[in-house]
Amino acid sequence: MRGDIVYRVYTLHEGREKECFFGAFRSRSEADAEIARLSAMEMNGRNWAQQYHNRGFVVRETVVDTDFEIPSCPKPRDKYAIKCSPKPNRPGTWDSTLVEVFRRTSSSGEAEKICEYERNYSMLQTFEPFRQGSREFALISRNYTKTAVLDLGSGSVIAEETDDPDSGAVGGFCPVGFYVPDWWDVNDGSIIPGSDCWDANDEWPNGDFGFVWGCHWGDDTSWKVQYLDLSRVEQGVVRREDRFGYVELATSGFESPCLTLDAEAIRRSEPPHFIHVSTYNGAAQVTFAVEMKFSLDSGRPREWQRLNVANLE
Repeated sequence: MRGDIVYRVYTLHEGREKECFFGAFRSRSEADAEIARLSAMEMNGRNWAQQYHNRGFVVRETVVDTDFEIPSCPKPRDKYAIKCSPKPNRPGTWDSTLVEVFRRTSSSGEAEKICEYERNYSMLQTFEPFRQGSREFALISRNYTKTAVLDLGSGSVIAEETDDPDSGAVGGFCPVGFYVPDWWDVNDGSIIPGSDCWDANDEWPNGDFGFVWGCHWGDDTSWKVQYLDLSRVEQGVVRREDRFGYVELATSGFESPCLTLDAEAIRRSEPPHFIHVSTYNGAAQVTFAVEMKFSLDSGRPREWQRLNVANLE
């Protein structure tokens, strides 16, 4: 964090004016170990460092000028799990679900119950822990047509979609699953604050947005995806936006690690395979894996026919 000292490793070469940067490290001993590793490398039977960096290595101390700290592991998605039990309602109606929320407390798989809540439908995959700074939350759905935010510190629901027509999205969307990109879903930790190439993109994502997939009540059985604005959950506000249009996600085969309480306790789970977030030239973007049906006769996607799209233009 800001004010810390990191140790940058550079290489020099005769006739090359510019130094080459080879990483930043949290201690001088780590920097020296990297220099030793690079110095011993061989390429095509020759010493790599002597061939391309014959004036050796230099370590420069640098003061970190950002408040950002790399988030800890395990990720919230690997830290929390749920246990679901059906709760019968009156005859002729579907069961509700009693959801118990647990925090995995050790690598042995022990779990500590922190709260419970009731959902008025089957669970599906409507539990997604995430973090904003030092606080941990979870996207949940108590009402089958609403997204809510559970504070995992207090065990209380602090935000939930409303029926306000000015909320930004059409009501009646039924959540089936959630995803909030964690910093470790996008970054591997090999670049640290204070690095020569560190910038604001390396501090993203920070938990202020997510995705919900599901369907409108009475729609077909495919899952569409919508955007969740989580930037004001601490003020009690969660907003859903239908900004991607009619996109059918290819969700087959995915199961959240939070749904299995007796799984190995702490591990590095992968994000959903059908949603990938990234940045390009400073702009955030998302790639979806989608389902598309094509006509064998014309070769055109059925979705184009539904939207009356004549061609790609």
